[in-house]
Amino acid sequence: MKATLSLLLAYISQHTNAFSIGNGRGNNIRSFDRQTPSFVQGPRRNELSSVLCATTASDSVDTAETAVPVSHSHTLAILTLPTTSTDRIANEAILTTCMSHTTDKLSIVLRCKDGISPGIHELRGYVGEIYSLAWDVVLNVQQSQDSEDLKLMDVIIYPQNLPNAAAEGWITHRKDLSSICSHDTVIGWESTSHGSGKDHDGVKGSGVGGLDQFVDAVNADRQSRGLDCVTSLPVENWPEAIWTDDSVVFLEDAVGDENNGDDSMSESNNNGLVGAYRVPSSSLFNSVAVGGTFDGMHYGHRKLLTLAVSSVLPNTGRLTIGITTDEMLKQKEFSYLIPKLDERIQGVRDFVDTLAPGMKNRVKIVPIVDKFGPPGCDDDTYKEKNDYDALVLSHETLETGRMLNDHRVNKLGMKPLKLLCTRRTEAHNMSSTTLRRIKYQKDVVNLCEDLDGDGI
Repeated sequence: MKATLSLLLAYISQHTNAFSIGNGRGNNIRSFDRQTPSFVQGPRRNELSSVLCATTASDSVDTAETAVPVSHSHTLAILTLPTTSTDRIANEAILTTCMSHTTDKLSIVLRCKDGISPGIHELRGYVGEIYSLAWDVVLNVQQSQDSEDLKLMDVIIYPQNLPNAAAEGWITHRKDLSSICSHDTVIGWESTSHGSGKDHDGVKGSGVGGLDQFVDAVNADRQSRGLDCVTSLPVENWPEAIWTDDSVVFLEDAVGDENNGDDSMSESNNNGLVGAYRVPSSSLFNSVAVGGTFDGMHYGHRKLLTLAVSSVLPNTGRLTIGITTDEMLKQKEFSYLIPKLDERIQGVRDFVDTLAPGMKNRVKIVPIVDKFGPPGCDDDTYKEKNDYDALVLSHETLETGRMLNDHRVNKLGMKPLKLLCTRRTEAHNMSSTTLRRIKYQKDVVNLCEDLDGDGI
């Protein structure tokens, strides 16, 4: 029997990633497999579970060994005042790098863009937005490093031109400052002329843009003051969504004709007004597609579907919702907890029919059996006419959208889709994977409590 259990445990260790979870009673930590094999539900379930539950802290994974190393006690992060979605995506990437590599203090400078002079109410609003973003990022970093202790570092935000707040130069003179983090597209430094950033990059007399050049200038100043040099902390995983082209539209950003009083929507009988809002014609499309797993229908899913519905022309436009089939989800984490396709389809249908009851006959839900779904195939594959003109997606999947457009142009000879992109604004830990992880952990804890109650 012991030999059989040893073989089962060896199988688990080779085919799954183990993680540790507390049983809710003291510090006893037990190690379980992330992906429960099918045989766990069979006759040997209790037998195997008893061995798993007997694993002590000495056998559990040491998350400290796999955590992202941190090496800076005090980092200066230089962000841009967020006026567009790409600004916010860039700021999040910078903060994620900072919080992954900083232990104690984080000073955040919000630089005004050239030619933009925000009012004090906007500066105050940005302060709240960045503090909220910092909270979200630190939770995500803690989760990615499998840390059980939530540690909030000392964070202070310094918007440029905020009354009475310290200037950026005062922060760069701090004795305990050890690193500076930003990105070349955000940072720039000035010498003899006013202004910084891309418009001043390489201009004679105004310095040279870029993180390394900025840090060099700061270090020259610090050395003249007898201070230790700081190091540059480049941004990891700079997001693809930062660079945009004509095919990409961020749904949360203002459209060019949104404030144009002469614009009207020809398909509407209310001169382009829906309720009290003017809807620009460039924001609406005849055939829109959106896709996903839609596991659990959490708020992020609901946001994506709502934006997709809002992008369809009233009366004549159509919406196709692609939902990934069960076969394509087998490699996902905790895949055995993902509801079956029919259940996920019903959840999407119930939500969309309640949100937009007038669109029932213009919304079609299609199971996805390949990477691109109906917009990336000929008419025969899905029995759907491939006349799509727009795809709704999150900025995290924008690269896939660009790949789809390349496929349409070069393989299918079709026009590229307008990529209607939404920036992820919900908390990092609000995801289908997180919901499945929570369910898994509850199941494991309940199993252990049952086994303890049986004296096993």
